[in-house]
Amino acid sequence: MRKAIARPVEEDATSLGGWLFADSFLALMVIFLATISFVPTLGGAVSGNSNIGNIAGVNYVKGLNLAYESFDANQIAADINSFAVKEKISTNPKVLYVSIVGGFNSATQSEADGRFQALLFSAKLKASKLDNFADTKIDLGSSNLIKPGQIVMRLTLSGS
Repeated sequence: MRKAIARPVEEDATSLGGWLFADSFLALMVIFLATISFVPTLGGAVSGNSNIGNIAGVNYVKGLNLAYESFDANQIAADINSFAVKEKISTNPKVLYVSIVGGFNSATQSEADGRFQALLFSAKLKASKLDNFADTKIDLGSSNLIKPGQIVMRLTLSGS
């Protein structure tokens, strides 16, 4: 006589779906809280006559934000050095990172026009061979919060 084949009992994991969701949510919250806890406060002194508070962002409490209508290498160097003296960091500090944002009028221009102005400004900045910008990473952007034809630079400086 043949032996009857017993069918294996299959496990039903649908009851564990809620725990999987809860554990995934907990893991994401731990990652979020760990990354938000260690965000450095960099800074936000403003030079020039422009309302750039909406662009500078809340994390830049002591960084350097500069606004210009036209390119002037000597003025940029003077603004950086005067900020260094005021903040008591080394004279002629190196710029580690600069975000150059070009302004545009959203009624008559596109975002690309503002970004193109930022590109032209960055090309002039590199061509000027300023010591402060020797090894700088440059990021370009545009904003309709800045008036057309104006450039705002947000700089991260090295104090040593």
